[in-house]
Amino acid sequence: MFKKALAFRIWLFVFIVGPVLLLVLSALTSYSILRSGPIQVEFDALSILLDEIFIQAFLTSLKFAGYVTVISLLIGYPVAYTLSQSKSPYKRLYILALIVPVWSNMLLRIIAFEKLFYPDSILNLLGIQLDLIGTDLAIVIGMTSIYLPFMIFPIYAVLEKLDSRLLEAASDLYAHPFKRFWYVILPLSAGGIISGVLMTALPAMTTFALPERLSAGNTILLGNLIENYVMRTAQVDVASVIALGLLILMIGFYRVLLRFDAEGETLV
Repeated sequence: MFKKALAFRIWLFVFIVGPVLLLVLSALTSYSILRSGPIQVEFDALSILLDEIFIQAFLTSLKFAGYVTVISLLIGYPVAYTLSQSKSPYKRLYILALIVPVWSNMLLRIIAFEKLFYPDSILNLLGIQLDLIGTDLAIVIGMTSIYLPFMIFPIYAVLEKLDSRLLEAASDLYAHPFKRFWYVILPLSAGGIISGVLMTALPAMTTFALPERLSAGNTILLGNLIENYVMRTAQVDVASVIALGLLILMIGFYRVLLRFDAEGETLV
C-alpha cells in the first residue's frame, strides 16, 4: 500500500504538479526553459493581460466558444435524450458512431474540412460549391463537428442513469410530456449539461490548429496567441501567463461543475 501511495505521489508530481510549477516560474520569474541563468521575480509578462491583442483574442475566443457551445447543446441534448430512451438493438452501434470520430486524428479532420470548404472540392461532383475558408462560419462548423461528442456524452451519461420511477410518478400525476421534461428530466440532467458545456467551451477557447487552417490565419484565438509567443517570438514567459490564466479559468469552471455534480460522475 505504501509503495502504491508513493508511486502515485511521484506520478502526481511529475505529470501535474511539476509542469504547473514550471508554468508559474516561467510566468512570474526570469526562469526560462530556453536558457539558463539566475532566477529573479519579474512581473513584466503580466502586461500581456492588458494588451489589446490579448483582449481581442480573449473576446474572439469567447465568441466562438459561445456559438459552438449553444449549437452543440441544441443538437447534442436531443441526440443524448434519444439515445438514452432508445431500445434499438443497434444502440451500441450508434454510440460507437459518435465515438469513432473522437478516436481519429483531429488535425486530419480539420484538413478534411479545409479541403471541403474550398470552391474546388470533391463536393463539386454533387453540384455543391463552397467558399467558406476565411469565414467565421467555417470555424463554427469545424468546431461544432469536432466538439459535439463532448457535449453529447456527459448528458447521455446522466440521462441513461435517470430513475425511470420518477418519470412514472410524473405520469401518474397527469404531467403531460412537456411538463415531465421541463420539471423532471431537465433539472435532473443539469449536471450533464454543465459538464458538457465546460467540456465543449474550454477546448473551443484554446484550440489553435482549427482557426489557423479554416480561417486562413485571419482569426486569432487564445491558442493561436500562445503558439505565436512560443514558436515564433520565443516569449515563453508571456505564453505562460496566458496559459496560467486559462488554467485558473478552468479551475473556476470546475468548481462550478462540482456544485451540480459533487461526485464528478459526468466527467467520467
